This record gives sequence, C-alpha cells and structure tokens, in this order.
Amino acid sequence: MPFHVPVPASEPVELFPSLRGLVADGERGDWAAVMAHLGGLPGLDDFVVACSQVEGRIADHVLARVPVGDPSWGVAQAMRAARITEEGWKIRGDGWARTVTPPQWAAFREHLNRAEQLLIDVTAREPRLGYAWLERMTTCQGLSLGAAEARRRYDRLSAHAPHTYIAGFRLMQQLLPKWSGSWEQVSAFAAELLRVTPAGSIGLLPVLVAHLERHSAAETDAEAAAYLRDPAVVAEIHLVADRTVRHPAFQPGYRVYTAHDYFAMLFSLMGDHAAAAPHFRALHGRRTPFWEWYFGDAGAAYAGHRDRALARG
Repeated sequence: MPFHVPVPASEPVELFPSLRGLVADGERGDWAAVMAHLGGLPGLDDFVVACSQVEGRIADHVLARVPVGDPSWGVAQAMRAARITEEGWKIRGDGWARTVTPPQWAAFREHLNRAEQLLIDVTAREPRLGYAWLERMTTCQGLSLGAAEARRRYDRLSAHAPHTYIAGFRLMQQLLPKWSGSWEQVSAFAAELLRVTPAGSIGLLPVLVAHLERHSAAETDAEAAAYLRDPAVVAEIHLVADRTVRHPAFQPGYRVYTAHDYFAMLFSLMGDHAAAAPHFRALHGRRTPFWEWYFGDAGAAYAGHRDRALARG
C-alpha cells in the first residue's frame, strides 16, 4: 500500500488571514474592534465562524462589562454563553452517554443551564439575534429538550437569518437517531431543505450530513458502500453540488473549505475519484476538523483519498 502523508486539520484563523486581526483584537480585549469586524460580515454563517475564533480568547470581564442597552450587548452575552457551553461539553467528554460519570453529568448540566439562562435573556431582548438562537439550539441538544423544541428554535432563527448552513447542520444533528430522532425525520428535513433553499445557498449543505450520517451508521462496510452508490443517493448528492459549489451564485465565505470538504469526502467514499478531484484541488492541500467526525485517523484518510483523486482526476 502507498504511504500517504497525513494532513493536519486547519482552524479558520489559519485558513483566512482576515480572521487573524480579529483574534488579535480579541486577545487584546478591544471589543470595539471585534464588533467592527463582526459588523462587516455578510451573514450568520460567517458571523458564527468569526465568533468561534474569538469567543474563547477574549477575557470574560471584557464581555461582562458591556452594558445592557449597548448595541453589542446581546453578542457579548451570547459569546459568554457559548464559552460556558463549550466548558460544559469538555467536562462531559466526547464518549457515549454510558461513559459519563454522575459528577460529569451534574457539571455538564449546570454549565448548560447557566448558558441557557443567559441566552433566554438575550433572545427575549434581541429576538433577531441569530447567533443567540444558534447557541440555544446547542443547549437544547445538550439538555435533551427534544426535536420539537430544537425545531422551534431553528424556526425563530430562520425567521431572521434564513437558509444558513450552521442552523441546518445543528437541527440535522438533533434529528439523528443517536439524539433520539429518526431516519424518517432526517429524510424529511433534507427534503424540506431541497424544496425551500434557493440555488447558490450554502444552506443546502446539511442535506449532505444526512447521507454521511446514514453511511456512518451502516452495520457493515458493504452496507455503507452500497448506500452511497444507490442511484437515488448519487443523484441527490450531485444535485446538491449543482446547486451549491457548482452554481455561479455560490458564495460560501468562511465556509468554503467546509463545502469542498463535504464533496471531497462524499465523492471519495462513493468511489468517484474523478468527481472528488476538483474539490481536493479547491482545498489546496488543507482540510478542516470536519474529517474527524467520520474518520479515526482523519489526516491519513484525507491524504489517501486526496492522492487517489488527484491521480485519477
């Protein structure tokens, strides 16, 4: 077997030079400069990526001293909640529920409840702030509030920020069987996105999550391979490609690597290396941490699939 040099994951701040100044502003505690950068972004997907790079780097006292009534108060409080939620997930760990100890569960829930209370206040005062509703989708999942409540929060977010990738991704995760949903719910939401999302929108990408998760849930390698080679599945993945990365109106912003990661991975798993090749070329030898969701040795998996695709396409 050929040896493929593993490719490490790159964080957004490494992929986009424009985020480096934002990170420096956050570390310096320059809240006005942070908000100036965030205010110049075109939509919620870019906004959330930018916030993810700074929310763990800016001191809590900087966020806490933003007064109620200030135009940036809601963002500051949502950032505090995001950090509390992240701390809670770190305590819980990434393992199955049965591996989490009672003290871990207690600390996890305490963190998420604290974040939820902050976010309830924010969304009551600033119901149009999609960032806060998105964080409430995360606490909803962690607190096991159910798919109906997740959908309510998704709808509140989408009323002001429609067709966002990250909101669809969060709801799709909530609807999976491993989070007490069902494949029927997953398929129905994918069909809804295909029906209502305009061509050129990054909001169609969660449809691909449904296929990746269904592939990952297969009991055998043969079953997994058969699923992604089903003609209906193949046609739908190409349809999403035609309406996103192949569409002239597609403008993914900070999610450009995420978008090409999806197609590079899926076409590779389908065995269509020629179709995967343009997406590996678009990635310029970089990848996001997204590959860790589906591969144990993500860096090696990426390199192997990339090398096969570029050799054939």
